[in-house]
Amino acid sequence: MTSTELTSTEKKPFAWETAIAWKNKDRIVVRGYDVNELTGNISFAEHFHLVLKGELPTPEVGRMTDAIMVNMAEHAMSPSSATVRFATSGGAELNSAVAAGVAGIGRLHGTADRPAEMFIGVGRRAERDGLTDEEAAAKIVAEMRERRERMPGFHHAQHIRDPRTVRLMELSDQLGVTGRYVRIARAMEDATEDVFGRRVWINGPGAMGCIGLDMGYEPLQLKALFIVCRSLSLCAHSIEEMTREKGWRASSNSDMVQPLDLSMQGPDNYDGPADRTLT
Repeated sequence: MTSTELTSTEKKPFAWETAIAWKNKDRIVVRGYDVNELTGNISFAEHFHLVLKGELPTPEVGRMTDAIMVNMAEHAMSPSSATVRFATSGGAELNSAVAAGVAGIGRLHGTADRPAEMFIGVGRRAERDGLTDEEAAAKIVAEMRERRERMPGFHHAQHIRDPRTVRLMELSDQLGVTGRYVRIARAMEDATEDVFGRRVWINGPGAMGCIGLDMGYEPLQLKALFIVCRSLSLCAHSIEEMTREKGWRASSNSDMVQPLDLSMQGPDNYDGPADRTLT
């Protein structure tokens, strides 16, 4: 009996229904392509686009995706890499430590999806209020400043001007990827001059957000892109911690004070209640 012949009281057998891939004993097919045909013929960046969006990218989008993955893969010590090192220091296996690092990617770190959503909001505001994109960008920057609201994708705590941004924007222009959302991001950056009295620069995730939108990625897909490329870094940090350092990061024999050393945990660094007893 086929699924179309089932009666109203019968249910078809459970199966994971997906448009991504299928496999049997002899074949693995991804978005309609045999995986062995893809192997050796497309880049991992192109494969990322295919798996996530269902189609192979244009050469320009493929190259820009690859550039973003290289540009954003490693950023030295950051919340996610510090987290993966602490997890490894506690004896976590590689996959568990990397999962901990991925969990450290939050609203303030690796958030290309958040600026992307903001840029989409600027575009919608322009259409709703009959404004140019530049006018809508200036209004939203001023309103966010008035509400003392953080502008995701702008400023970086460790860089005055994020060095990754210039290269990403340059490539976007050269490859002809630049479109409406890169222009909106640039308009917002221009507007900060008047609103803040100084230029607040677009950071790496902000550049990734606007360029990614112009390439056709959705915000959640851009978050996935960051997770995928940064996981390379997290693996490297975990392996280095595992093979180079002692567990617990607490050794008093080290040539530097370790972050878990007892000297950092005594009363000099405590500002809670004084000693007390139960009565």
